[in-house]
This record gives sequence, structure tokens and C-alpha cells, in this order.
Amino acid sequence: MELRLLLTKFSWQKTRSHKRVLLTCFLFLALQLQLGFASAQTVHLRAVGDIMLAGEIEQLMTKEGQLYPFARMQPVLKSADIAFGNLECCISTQGNPIPKQFNFRADPLNATVLKQAGFTIVSCANNHAWDYGRDALLDTVQDVERTGVVVVGAGANRRVAHHLRIITRNSLKIGFLAYLGLVPALVAESETEPCLSMASVETIRREVASAHDQVDVLIVSLHAGLEGALAATPRQRLYAQTAIDAGADMVIGHHPHVVQPMEMYHGKPIFYSLGNFVFSVSGRGSGAMIDAVLKRHSVHATITRLVLTDSAQPHLPEIKHSR
Repeated sequence: MELRLLLTKFSWQKTRSHKRVLLTCFLFLALQLQLGFASAQTVHLRAVGDIMLAGEIEQLMTKEGQLYPFARMQPVLKSADIAFGNLECCISTQGNPIPKQFNFRADPLNATVLKQAGFTIVSCANNHAWDYGRDALLDTVQDVERTGVVVVGAGANRRVAHHLRIITRNSLKIGFLAYLGLVPALVAESETEPCLSMASVETIRREVASAHDQVDVLIVSLHAGLEGALAATPRQRLYAQTAIDAGADMVIGHHPHVVQPMEMYHGKPIFYSLGNFVFSVSGRGSGAMIDAVLKRHSVHATITRLVLTDSAQPHLPEIKHSR
């Protein structure tokens, strides 16, 4: 009888010990899964400035190969979860040039190069996407999206042009809105015809506030300022700061073709201009790339100047090792 009680007691203690081990293993596994899930909920974004595929750049692509201008940055862009740029031309065979100083139109065959180069999303809310009218603008959007690259800031009508584009990576929803902040508009917005997304304080405030609760991180692309200016204009600052006040987590700017200083506004980064990326064979202007780690309504971003003067092949500066 005593022996049976002893064995029963031993068996119960052994079972309790096994339960403790199992519970410990379960808690450890749950912690590891939680840590893994938390680390997965970050997205690496890289963003660059103006991309122009017409004129001298198109001639160079015909001569040296379609990917040539992007060759040195392709691995850098492809290594990011999301790569963003500003497509500063139309891609079409249609239309006539609207009256302005410069008009850029690229061959539709070159639309595929954006995907090959590593881009995930491009903005067309700029002053050259409409260079050959509404039909050419719609061609541009359709040709680019046919390759799998997302277009923001332009579309078949005003509603589509202003539509929030969402890209999901690592369980995070990254939202993009894009605006052209130059006035007056050479091609007016339309409820029934292809157009761009035009900026106004009221529009930015309303659309950004609406988008904020639909995504985990909200990025606003802003095409504004003065060409060649090394500092942001009051209008640039107003639009960008309005976006942050309304709920944007980062503003990415372009149009001046040179890099402008960034600003931390209420703890959120505003990059007023990233300058050029692939734009001219001679490497005019200056350019930079954003490296950003995105978490839920949190952005940690740094900026790196690019070298543009090497045969229309932008690249990162070489690291000089000391002896």
C-alpha cells in the first residue's frame, strides 16, 4: 500500500514536471513567434527622384541596352521591399505636344525597364506625364501598370488619379498618394477624362486624413517647387506640412532637379526634393536616394547623395577604405 502511494506520488510529480517543461517550451515558442512577427512588420523602402526615358536617355538605351542607365542601381533597388521613383515623361505614340518649353515622350517598348530596374511604384503626378495630352497620359499609366509597376497620381479620371494606392509587404499596408503642386495646371482635372492629381491645401488635408486610417504607413509624393532652387518654396512647405498635419508619415518631393534639404516636422520626415535619378546623359543637376525603415505609422529614414555624372548611370558613391 505504501509502495503504491509512493509510486503514485512519483508519477504525479513527474507529470507536473513534464507540464512545467511543456509550458516553458510553449511560452518560449510564443515569444519567438511574437518577436518574429514584430520583426516581420517592418518594410524597407528606397526612393529616388526624376526618371526620364525619352530624348538622349532613350537613344542611349537603344545603343547600350535598355537597362543600361539603371544597371548600377538595379541591385540596390531590387534589394528593397518597395522601390519608388517619379516617372517624368509620357510613354506613348499618341498625341501632340502641348505648348511648353520641353516635351518628353518615350517609346512604349521602354515601359518594361522600370520593372526590370526594380521599381515597385512610380508617381506620374508631374508636369511631363501630360506632355502629349490626355490620351498619351492614359497610355503611360496603362503601359507601366501592364508591366506590374504601380502608378499613383494619374489615371482615367480625377477619381482614379487621386486614388490611394496600397502595397502590402510583411503584413504592413503601405499607402501612397501623389500630387502635382504647380499652378496653374496646363491640363485641367476632369471627372470623365484622363488627368493628373493636382494639389491644393484642402484636397491634401481631406484625402490624407481619409487615407490615414486605411493603412499602416502613409507616404505622400509631392511634385512642386522651383527648378534649380536649393531650398523649398513657401508653397512646397505648405503642401508638405499640410500632409503631415493631416496624417502622412513621410513626404517625398521632386521637380527642382536638385537635392533640397530635408526637414523633420512633428517628428515626420519631409524630403523636399530628391533631384534627378535617370534624367540626362550629362548628369545635370543632383540626386539622392532615401533609405527608410517603415513600421506602423513610424518612419526612420536616411538620405544618400548619388553620383550622376558617370555616363547617365546613377550610382552610390564609392566607399574609400583607409589603409
